[in-house]
Amino acid sequence: MDTSMKSEKVTINVGTMDLAKIDLLVDSLEYSNRSDFCRIAIRELLEKHNDDFEKLHSQNMKVQFASKLPVTGGIGIIRLSCEELNTLFQKSQKINVLVTGILIIDKSITPELFEATIQNIKVYGKVCAQPPILAIIKKKENARS
Repeated sequence: MDTSMKSEKVTINVGTMDLAKIDLLVDSLEYSNRSDFCRIAIRELLEKHNDDFEKLHSQNMKVQFASKLPVTGGIGIIRLSCEELNTLFQKSQKINVLVTGILIIDKSITPELFEATIQNIKVYGKVCAQPPILAIIKKKENARS
């Protein structure tokens, strides 16, 4: 897995008193640096909500898309293969895609095949795809807004 899929940069604003407390913990060697503190805090809070993710994903599958087309995707690292989309294309079918995590779109998928088989797409996380496919995804997301 390439390192770009391991972490993303996030910028946050923190109150002065909160930052002072974080700095005191870092200075006391409780955490190696501010980023370490934030990563651990985020991980612990996400762990607290771990049971909610499946339920939220299922709810989103029902309300995210107006069409009655099948929804593919899931939580985690999801891959859209050229073979899968070619099968849909041969059957003149389309799908909706909903991913919470990382969506990897095969490099062999052409923009034409993607357009012909994907009705709507929503990704909570990151998409790894060729630039023309990323442009189509952005267009589809903007059309839904």
